[in-house]
Amino acid sequence: MSVLAAVGLAAMMAAPQVDPEEHRCLAMNIYHESRGERLEGQIAVAHVTVNRVNHDKWGNTICDVVYQPKQFSWTHLIKDPTPKDSKSWRQAKVIARDVMIGNTEDPTYGSVFYHANYVNPNWAEYMTLSKVIGRHLFYTWDGDWNADNNRTAD
Repeated sequence: MSVLAAVGLAAMMAAPQVDPEEHRCLAMNIYHESRGERLEGQIAVAHVTVNRVNHDKWGNTICDVVYQPKQFSWTHLIKDPTPKDSKSWRQAKVIARDVMIGNTEDPTYGSVFYHANYVNPNWAEYMTLSKVIGRHLFYTWDGDWNADNNRTAD
């Protein structure tokens, strides 16, 4: 085997790299938004975050999306967001990496919004409910705040 072929093979076998800061931001969002949910719910929260990165209404990076004012409650309500539950933090980091490198399918069908089932936000009327996972309701959105454009036919 030539040296060039060996280098190419080694590169293909190497673990995909992710930006450490983007990884930390996504893991923090998973941890604070969904650590009490089953695995699918945590993956769903991660996908909503990434779906927002890919949508023209939000920031272009994971950290921009996570720390956009008043989008995720923990970013403005928790004084010290340092993860305290080491097992949940490790799991959030694994999920974040898997989502970032494309190892998971989006269980939310492209959702860009969600909320817990014990709240009733006024924006939900402008969305299309795409999935319920655990205590979270996930919504797709066409980018228009006109409720008539988002309602499905009965």
